[in-house]
Amino acid sequence: MAHTTCYGHPFTKGVPEGDWFCAQCLEKQKNATPKAFSCCLCPAIGGALKPTKDGKWAHVVCALFVPEVFFSDPEGREGIDCTKVPRWRWEKKCYICRTKNGCVIDCSEPKCPLAFHVTCGLKEELCIEYREGRNKGAIVAGFCRTHTDLWKKQEQTGKFKIVAREEEHKK
Repeated sequence: MAHTTCYGHPFTKGVPEGDWFCAQCLEKQKNATPKAFSCCLCPAIGGALKPTKDGKWAHVVCALFVPEVFFSDPEGREGIDCTKVPRWRWEKKCYICRTKNGCVIDCSEPKCPLAFHVTCGLKEELCIEYREGRNKGAIVAGFCRTHTDLWKKQEQTGKFKIVAREEEHKK
């Protein structure tokens, strides 16, 4: 199950009449031999996955929260493009699951060295924010456990504002 506005097409204009099948079920109908679907951006199994432009699969939520991942059709959340994800994201280890299986997002607190997979962070209830920017670009911020707890405390006082971390990684 997924929120209709999160999954995208055809739900962006309401629920269609008749039968509707998600991308995974459509793929299973095409192939006599069922294949396992796994996200190329994280180690989590199952969930709302859609095909990427290079023939892999990715969770819609991972595609939304990894800054360099784009949709060729943003409204329908179709055509996931992972080609702009820098190598360092794939090579860095998630501090939660301790694997390099997929790519990570950094804690947005300046100078914090921790990074994590989107789904690992969501499972641990870490603060991960997605907001539209001035030029329709998404602002994504995510915090490790320590900084999530700090953010929650300071959010209650109204003195804390989430700002996207400037990327320091060039290669």
